[in-house]
Amino acid sequence: MIGWKAGLIIAALSGAILTAVPAKAQTQISSVCGVTGNATAPASITYDPFSPTGLSEVTIPLILRRNRGLLTGRTNEVSLVLTAPSGTPPLEVTYRGYRVLYPEGSTAGRPRSLDSKDGGAGAAGEIRYDFGGLFSSDLSAALNLRVSVPPGTDLSAGDPIILDMLYICSGEGGMLSVPVPTRETGSIRINVNTVSALQAYYAGAALDFGEIGDVTTAQVQAAPDRYTTSSANALKVRSSGAYEVQVRSQNDFRLTFPGGNLGDAAQTIRYSARFLGQEVTSNASFGTRTCARAGVGGEAGTLPLRATLKEGGAAKTPATNYADIISITFTPIVSAASAINCAGL
Repeated sequence: MIGWKAGLIIAALSGAILTAVPAKAQTQISSVCGVTGNATAPASITYDPFSPTGLSEVTIPLILRRNRGLLTGRTNEVSLVLTAPSGTPPLEVTYRGYRVLYPEGSTAGRPRSLDSKDGGAGAAGEIRYDFGGLFSSDLSAALNLRVSVPPGTDLSAGDPIILDMLYICSGEGGMLSVPVPTRETGSIRINVNTVSALQAYYAGAALDFGEIGDVTTAQVQAAPDRYTTSSANALKVRSSGAYEVQVRSQNDFRLTFPGGNLGDAAQTIRYSARFLGQEVTSNASFGTRTCARAGVGGEAGTLPLRATLKEGGAAKTPATNYADIISITFTPIVSAASAINCAGL
């Protein structure tokens, strides 16, 4: 009697650190006041979505850039809050101890008046800044945001967090003021250096063809579905970025018994594996596939694996167990312009 049990070795290699580069911007010429912003994490600050600690209370400087007019017009003062569009990962952003990031439609009337007579009391929960006169810089001083990211937050490696901004501002030198909160969509980019990390494991039963000692090759080829393992068996992947996949078999997709001679056709049984939409019959036939990010929750990371017997055991050397080991290696990568959605292939 000849049977087969195939084990899977999953190797998830260490991830690379992806550093997002802030977008370059120029001062906008406008007849009305306004600002844009950029918040870039120092290179030393990284976030690993699989770490149990998350990213706790790190300082990320926000730099605002004001609008100018053609001549003397300029943005003078600004008061703003940040808003999180639908689908934004959960995070906490505070400024001077007050929360300044709000869910869509829940800003409680902020930002409010720029009236300086309140002694700044009205600025709680807002970010206020005075750019100064005509010859002052169009860039603000660093406004230190305190950012917290809970563990397991699904940040994508290499992609910034994009937030909207609601602001009011005052103009001088002939520039019009904006007293009604105005939305600047996608105006704030918080670049957190997210590790391209990956976790993978096999989910399913042993890939087992059962007893095939009396089964001929003709019988196997006449009923391939009968000698194909279940499609419910799969590799489960969680990743913050794209990744590469390689597949290799210890015996080059041949089953043999302990001490068997791979050069003797009577001591091997051929099989194939279907993985990522490809029928793999040898170590040379798969190459390397590049998959798009699976997500930290693994919502796009179910990769079915099936094996199909190609020969029967009736004409083979009798042995209690014919086996092979398939090794599937997942490697996080920095960038992947040609990555495909590998889920369910």
